[in-house]
Amino acid sequence: MVAEKSGVVLVRDEGAVRVLTLNRPERLNALNEELKEAMMAALHQAKFDPQVAAVIVTGAGRAFSAGADLAYFEAMAEAQDPVARERFGDLDFPRALYNFPKPLIAAINGPGVGWGATMPLLCDLRLASRAATFSFGFVRVGVTPEFGSAHLLGRLVGLGRAMELVLTARQFDAAEALEMGMLNRVTEPEELLPAALELARTIAAHPRPAVAMAKEVMQLGAQSDMETTMRHEIQLFKAAMATPEHRQAVAMMRQAIKAKGQGS
Repeated sequence: MVAEKSGVVLVRDEGAVRVLTLNRPERLNALNEELKEAMMAALHQAKFDPQVAAVIVTGAGRAFSAGADLAYFEAMAEAQDPVARERFGDLDFPRALYNFPKPLIAAINGPGVGWGATMPLLCDLRLASRAATFSFGFVRVGVTPEFGSAHLLGRLVGLGRAMELVLTARQFDAAEALEMGMLNRVTEPEELLPAALELARTIAAHPRPAVAMAKEVMQLGAQSDMETTMRHEIQLFKAAMATPEHRQAVAMMRQAIKAKGQGS
């Protein structure tokens, strides 16, 4: 069992579910190079840990994330350091999230601004507290959307709505985010993490190879044509049929059906 009680990313296990907590509450969990590197390391560790079936990402304190750390932006601008700018803006971090093979759930506990709004789009499922608010506030500070949000946001909420949210940089609440399709569920603040854990445990109870392959093919289907999707679907379907987890799940289901029939 992993449990890290210090650092900018807290890591703890709840059975087969790993919880990663952004832990810069004094800066509203704003993203800097240290947090970026710590998150990438935590995702890498969870990816290869056979005990981990699903991962939840949440925030410490009252915010999910206020976005990129403006003090860090200011320091990079003053130093006029192109190397630091390139390192901070490389694609390794969004790829680590998008290519993460296990179910990834965002539990958005408070304000999510900029990166705090786009990073959850790379998660498979998004739950938010009623205390959560969102803003794709990039143009307000003179930058543009990132983390694949130009690809993902319009697919979730429609291009017209996505364009409005990005170009106005306005704030909106969890209820509106749910209504427009950006969230799967909204909870009371005290119910957020229990709800995320319940969802993760439900997923973790299924055969893990099938879950990973189902995630893979759903991602592909969201951005590919029908023929490409069907070809990959059937390849993965046949691969899943060959796993011992499939055979065990079928046997258990048949036993349960038989037992139910005998009891009726």
